[in-house]
Amino acid sequence: MANTPNAAASGVKSSGEIDPATLCSILDRVRLQSAADPSSNPILLFALDLTLRIDRGQISLDGLESLVQRLTAEAFADRAERLANYLGENAIAANEREIAALIERKAHEGGFNEFRAAMSRRVFGIVFTAHPTFSIALELARSLAELATGQTIAGVPLDQAARDQRMEAALRMKHRPPAELSLQVEHAWAAEALDHAHDALEGVHRTALRVARERWPQLWTSLEPALVTLASWVGYDQDGRTDVTWTRTIAARLADKFAMIERYRSKVAALERGACGDLLKALEPLGATLMAAGATVTHQIELLAEAERDPSKTAAFGRAMASGRDRALVEVPPIIAMIESALLAAPDDQRREALLVMRASLKTHGLSLAHIHVRLNSSQLHNAARRLVGLETEPNDPANRRSYFNTINDLLGRVRPLAISFRSLIEERASAKRLMMTVAQILKFIDAETPIRFLIAETETGFTLLAALYYARLFGVEDRIEISPLFETEEAFERGERVIEEALKSQHYRAYLERQGRLAVQFGFSDSGRFIGQMAATFRIERLRMRIAQLLERHGLSKLEAILFNTHGESIGRGGHPLTLADRLRYAAPPTSRLEFERRGVLVKEEISFQGGDAFPIFFTPAAATASIRQILAFAFDVSDEAGNDPIYAAPDYVAEFFATVQQEFTELVDDPDYAALLSLFGANLLYRTGSRPAAREAEELGRPSTIEHPSQLRAIPNNAILQQLGFMANTLHGIGRGISKDPELFQAMRERSARFRRAIQMVAAALDRTDLDVLRAYVNTLNPAMWLDGVGRTRSPRRAKALRELARLTERLDRHDRLARLVRRLQADQLWLLDAFEPVDTVQRRRLILLHGIRVAVIQRIYLLATEIPNFSPQFGVTRDDILTRILRLDVTSAVERLRLIFPHDDGVAESHDDFGEEAQYRPEPALSYAIEHDALFGPMLKLFDLARRIGTAITYEIGALG
Repeated sequence: MANTPNAAASGVKSSGEIDPATLCSILDRVRLQSAADPSSNPILLFALDLTLRIDRGQISLDGLESLVQRLTAEAFADRAERLANYLGENAIAANEREIAALIERKAHEGGFNEFRAAMSRRVFGIVFTAHPTFSIALELARSLAELATGQTIAGVPLDQAARDQRMEAALRMKHRPPAELSLQVEHAWAAEALDHAHDALEGVHRTALRVARERWPQLWTSLEPALVTLASWVGYDQDGRTDVTWTRTIAARLADKFAMIERYRSKVAALERGACGDLLKALEPLGATLMAAGATVTHQIELLAEAERDPSKTAAFGRAMASGRDRALVEVPPIIAMIESALLAAPDDQRREALLVMRASLKTHGLSLAHIHVRLNSSQLHNAARRLVGLETEPNDPANRRSYFNTINDLLGRVRPLAISFRSLIEERASAKRLMMTVAQILKFIDAETPIRFLIAETETGFTLLAALYYARLFGVEDRIEISPLFETEEAFERGERVIEEALKSQHYRAYLERQGRLAVQFGFSDSGRFIGQMAATFRIERLRMRIAQLLERHGLSKLEAILFNTHGESIGRGGHPLTLADRLRYAAPPTSRLEFERRGVLVKEEISFQGGDAFPIFFTPAAATASIRQILAFAFDVSDEAGNDPIYAAPDYVAEFFATVQQEFTELVDDPDYAALLSLFGANLLYRTGSRPAAREAEELGRPSTIEHPSQLRAIPNNAILQQLGFMANTLHGIGRGISKDPELFQAMRERSARFRRAIQMVAAALDRTDLDVLRAYVNTLNPAMWLDGVGRTRSPRRAKALRELARLTERLDRHDRLARLVRRLQADQLWLLDAFEPVDTVQRRRLILLHGIRVAVIQRIYLLATEIPNFSPQFGVTRDDILTRILRLDVTSAVERLRLIFPHDDGVAESHDDFGEEAQYRPEPALSYAIEHDALFGPMLKLFDLARRIGTAITYEIGALG
């Protein structure tokens, strides 16, 4: 009883739980304490306090889990509030009025012909990708969007009881990825986002038709609005993915087609319910045709699933695709003709409008939910063409570049299309040729109308574009695909327009572009941010955009439409502006760079990616989708906004030097082996697996864990996620301080007066708000032998002293800390210049974020201490006890415990027998020999703590706003 008042006074409940406010007060106290002692670290002091409370039994593991769940739910609620601010006005009626005003302004600019041309031009593209950022379950993702927009996914307003219900679920549910995270699951997420996006676009089409009907009542039915396109990578991206087979891609396209046919069917059915006479007669064949198409596609999907399970059944699938081609509706004109017949029979404008909206959708998206982007790497194309061209070196080899180019160009002049079948896809081993064949089969049997984007990652030579054109011509699809280079590397930014210019030396490539009427180019903010820094990347991409505009004019190609596809993640480090969707659009596609095309008479279609689970909630409710479309249209219609008078463009020398400094500082950091050591401190072990991409198989034995020698060994998302989880967003921040230091006054002037520069620096400020050097030091110090030895001198417990000595020995043997500490000093040196310009803002969100980091440092230390209690064992399965402990120091806890369970089996394999052996036995085996104690006291708790560390990772993701 005497302990109860003390526990209550300390904020600890008798159940072993602790109040977040108490932990915040502890953190405030140790921060004041460390302010007086620069050599101390408040995060480590906080972790020590928390560890001591756990030792004394004041806080239980269950209590700590409860605390983390509560903090996670608070972070979830704040994330929903920030999403609401990000979208801006989210009332559907208000956004519909804004959309109507935008379209009315277009109507006032000229007559009907001008308005029809403006409405039928595709001015913007939304692209959904399956990047691995599915960090929470679909139910929570929906709740996030619902709380942000104040309505359900069905469009029903949320009252307070419904809000409370969702927050209660957030307190109860596990904040982790879906249990079964497959490509099919990701496709289902994308389909849900696409469905809401289509609803919002139909609202835009309806508004355009009504404006036309009001102003031109005799002409309005000829309007075919097609302002925004929707596209998907989900199931089509094969860059670095061997699991996305041709069958998976075909399956995804059939699923998209079936979903769209069902949308059309439901709309026809709604019209039929209120129709009679001539209209009903006109609608019946339309409904019957769609029903037959849906049944045929369903049968095709079933046969493909059987073929995936049993490849011998692929031939039956191929025959069904060929025989069912007409019934499955591969071309749009037959459906358009039926709609036109129904229009003639429609008795009123309301039903005419419904039919015209359907026609607009068909003209814009054809028979599938989305346009598709397939993607591969340039190396795959080079490998396919190696024998064909005689490639003995890389295509950009200066000694052979011209001869390789001339050879592929000559081949383009001689190649003739070859017929293929699904058998060809089975037999082909070159992934690039197989992908082009897959495209051909999609166009032949699924959707012959909608062009397919063919994205080529790491394009650095014109040869690559010609190789893609060669295979497109070989398989008869060159007029139906848009070959697009992806520029994302330092070299590509330096000479991207020269890559296109080199390809234009081929009369075949130039003629291809002129037939297409457009040039598609993709810019990568994600990988470029990883290698040259996010701030340098935005500057280099904008300059490349301007040079491409100049290139088109110089080559007499100003009549081409430029499709500029900006791919970035939702996170700051990968190019996603954190403040508003309007800022995001203008950060990726600065108004002045768009004006550069307009001045040269080049029409521009901007496209932006929305990547995975981080982004799909932006379209998960009708309100969210409508708000997003309204922001997009406002951006697309206002090309001159902010352009022409921004002072940053009048100071090219300052801009060039500032961003060159940032790039130099960051690229030197990337090449520093100590930076690679930081990325491999825990690797991606602080996070759950958040995508369907298969985990790479380890080439090393358990005792020799792989390490990251250079950031190029990591993909952009885990690279960025690791930095976020370590509390220091280096790929946005590093180098900025040095850039500012060269001219602090001009920096501040540009920050205040230049909308373009200010928007970029807002990214820096947001990254700084989510960064704390003490947090990074605390994580690094978990591998500091001196810290563990210092603990030996302070503890009174012989058992704890033994554990601390063991950790000192292990971390000394690992020999990582000195490199990491040197890297931290390097980051600090630049950050000190940055802090002279502006400080992080002290908010509830930042305080909670640092608190979460502090709790996790304590959790990691607890895992380490438990690991020292693993009993000695002779080498087994090729590993020693130190090998296991080294794995645990890197937080590779799951694989370590799996091996420990083999070494220390819970059951000795001998079941108790009740048979009569003819004599009695008093001896019984000791229970400990079954290693139940180790499983219950060590292995289980370690796994539980490790899961808690990853759950904190999800909460940190909420605070930052994106996984990676």
